[in-house]
Amino acid sequence: MKKIFFLASLISLACISCKSKKEALKTTENTATATTNAADAPITYRLIVSFISKGAGTDSEKRTTFLAYVDGHKLKPAYKTVRWGREGETDYCFDLSELTAKKDLIVFIEEVKKIGAGSDMMNIIENAECTHIRK
Repeated sequence: MKKIFFLASLISLACISCKSKKEALKTTENTATATTNAADAPITYRLIVSFISKGAGTDSEKRTTFLAYVDGHKLKPAYKTVRWGREGETDYCFDLSELTAKKDLIVFIEEVKKIGAGSDMMNIIENAECTHIRK
């Protein structure tokens, strides 16, 4: 009788122990997934200016004018430069957090659009990810 009672107790303890390990493992996996998803969340930039090439390099005149405007701007907006092509293809990704006044933000974006007008090798995108980021 003692052997049966001892064996039953041992089996039930083993079952309870396995179940709690599985639940702990599930909780750990869920936490790891949530942390990974938060770290992989895409960053949305307010303005992205891309210089592309169609086989003969980028539009260097527009790039020079664009960079002169940005570097000479009174509020000095910071940007991230991402070079992604063999012929000078580059993205300039702007957060534009320096432009706190809505008027300054609108004027900056409109001026960049004026610089890019008429060029099919200068793309201007608003509120998007910097898509050509190398990993």
